[in-house]
Amino acid sequence: MRCIYCWSNWSRDFPEKLGSFHSPKEVAERLFQVAEKGITSPGWEHFRYLKIERLRLSGCEPTLGKRHLLTLLKYVQDSKYPLFILETNGMLLGSDRDYVKELSDFKEKLYVRVSFKAATAEGLRQRTGAMGRYYQLPFKALRYLLEEGVYARAAAMTDLRVMPEEERQLLLDRLGKIHPLLADNLEEEQMDSYDTTIARLRAANDIEYARMLEKKLGGGTWS
Repeated sequence: MRCIYCWSNWSRDFPEKLGSFHSPKEVAERLFQVAEKGITSPGWEHFRYLKIERLRLSGCEPTLGKRHLLTLLKYVQDSKYPLFILETNGMLLGSDRDYVKELSDFKEKLYVRVSFKAATAEGLRQRTGAMGRYYQLPFKALRYLLEEGVYARAAAMTDLRVMPEEERQLLLDRLGKIHPLLADNLEEEQMDSYDTTIARLRAANDIEYARMLEKKLGGGTWS
């Protein structure tokens, strides 16, 4: 899936040219190091005293590497950190209940945030490029997670610029049929104007710009 409003860097689109791959152990060590270092970003000085106790993996669909993720969770399980937040689009989990069962081995620390892109087939196709018939998989993923005893909630980009109000209501209705609290506690997101988001939105509607962007990225001049 390639969401048109995605904020992730360009390694999402060109992993063979940009970014780098790391072992589960390396990822775990990096997560632990960042947590120990705490909040260091400019403009957040008032929060630097806070102790980081939660780890999170999000962006570019962490569930794609099944063995990689499960091995990473073993390192987290043995760590001092009490909570690991996994954000997923739910596609693989909704198509493979055994995967969910394996994740449930780590449910003492695991919280899965299922990020919904659409509540209709056409909405999924328009916003992600995926085949519309798969729009039901995140709903299945959420149901499977709850039935396996994994703490899970739903999130969605319900910004009216990308999702019509009618579809938002349909999403709430469908979540409510799984469990009423899912609809009541839906984490609704708004689109932020990251450079990558703006570029992808334009590319989705301008084929010439998309070709130019691909050529620029291929030449390694985009950062």
